[in-house]
Amino acid sequence: MSPYGEKTSVIRVPSSIKSDVLVYLEAFKNKVAKPLEPMPPVLQASLNPIALARPVYSATVSAGQSRFPSPAQDYEQKFLDLNERYINNPPATFFFEVKGNSMEGVGIFEGDTVIVDRAVKPKSSSIIIAAVDGEWMVKRLYKRGDVIKLLSEHPDHAPITFSEGQELVIFGIVTYVIHQPK
Repeated sequence: MSPYGEKTSVIRVPSSIKSDVLVYLEAFKNKVAKPLEPMPPVLQASLNPIALARPVYSATVSAGQSRFPSPAQDYEQKFLDLNERYINNPPATFFFEVKGNSMEGVGIFEGDTVIVDRAVKPKSSSIIIAAVDGEWMVKRLYKRGDVIKLLSEHPDHAPITFSEGQELVIFGIVTYVIHQPK
């Protein structure tokens, strides 16, 4: 019986890559000894969501100086489906609740819900959900050449840099943030 409590089997690998495979297996064995933090509970978007059409007043809302509205705007009405507007790829869309203040500089606050798309390819400056050595976080991705960092958007939080042996798994890209106004 193996140390994992189950039957084992023999595998064959080409001699030319045997040492590489052994290094990989040794690293895997060390990870098994230190279990990763479980993935936080997330909600996935429905594959066939029910239309959630809501009436939308056709006029825009000024956040600046007040203007006189057009009288015709009172008679126009459109409908907005939240799924259609905010979820581009339902099978790859997930929702996370944010804990902490490290992304306040970009308007992501504790208690907010972020909508995450796993199908979007991350690029430098994307806001991502990632696991660093098993710890889940939301950060801004910095990628230049071989240098990868995860940046916070709060002065109290230093950038996360990586050294040999650390693991970064990018889960997906934050596409929208939902929060209540204060």
